[in-house]
Amino acid sequence: MTATMIRYKTIGFAWLLFSVFGVLAGENLEQTAAQQYSEQNWQQAVKSYQKLLKSQPDNEQFWFRLAQSYLQLKQGKKALKANKKLDQPQQIPPGLVAYQKAQALALMDENGLMWQALEQAVQTGFRNLNDLQNNEIWNKHREQQPFKQIMTSVDQTIRPCMYDEVYQHFDFWLGYWEVYGNINKTGPLAGHNTITKTEKGCLIMEQWKGASGSTGTSINYYDGLQQKWVQRWVSGGISIDYAGGLISNEKGQKVMRLEGKIYYASQQQQPQIRDFRGTWTPLDGGVVQQFFEESIDGGKTWYSWFNGFYFPVDKESESDE
Repeated sequence: MTATMIRYKTIGFAWLLFSVFGVLAGENLEQTAAQQYSEQNWQQAVKSYQKLLKSQPDNEQFWFRLAQSYLQLKQGKKALKANKKLDQPQQIPPGLVAYQKAQALALMDENGLMWQALEQAVQTGFRNLNDLQNNEIWNKHREQQPFKQIMTSVDQTIRPCMYDEVYQHFDFWLGYWEVYGNINKTGPLAGHNTITKTEKGCLIMEQWKGASGSTGTSINYYDGLQQKWVQRWVSGGISIDYAGGLISNEKGQKVMRLEGKIYYASQQQQPQIRDFRGTWTPLDGGVVQQFFEESIDGGKTWYSWFNGFYFPVDKESESDE
């Protein structure tokens, strides 16, 4: 082997070592930067991300975290400069980028541009209502009408069912109830029913406790695909699946009507699958009538399955019984 060949091999090995150690050093710096960022060591995080961006100038996460670190240091101008590197983000959600920009502009007292950036954030999907409520950057703007409108817009994005009227069509059924078989509230108690809203107003839950020991649970929701209200009820060996919405009864009153099928798990019930419908009618004094019917001849003839009158009670009274 000639001296020249030895020299080239030595250089090649040295370059390989340099490359390996360079990669390791870069990985270590990235881990260090991430740790500094998570520990809110903002000054050191700035330095680390500045170093990382020299070798990875197109890394969106690094630019975003650099801008965010500047925000925490109340250095709005520097935060905005870093944020501008994310004008057309491919990896960071546009709503977060616009919201970061709005914060930088707020620190710079560029209020006109700040409102524009906040609007852009909402329009592109920003959903962090908690940060709007608690971030001290917004302290002097929080009571201003434009900011309140921003808060409402974000809340509508997070909880659309709380704002769209169709999701309130079944609200008259919400509450804690004792149920009797007649409007005079005489005769035996049929049971208690608890009807509550959950999932940010998109789901109504029913928990039935019959006086004889029976139980039942239903979920109720407006299905935007069908554009109908849906109820799925299960009680022991019985399940009901039906759908519908508000209709006008013979008196011109709005009532909830659902139609579908009932299934009996017991083979002693024949046919096991039958047509089924339910009607909920608001009455005077906050009372609600729930009337169920089933048919075994394809809907030609209907038979009463359950007729209950719901009388409102407070939760404490129900739990004491």
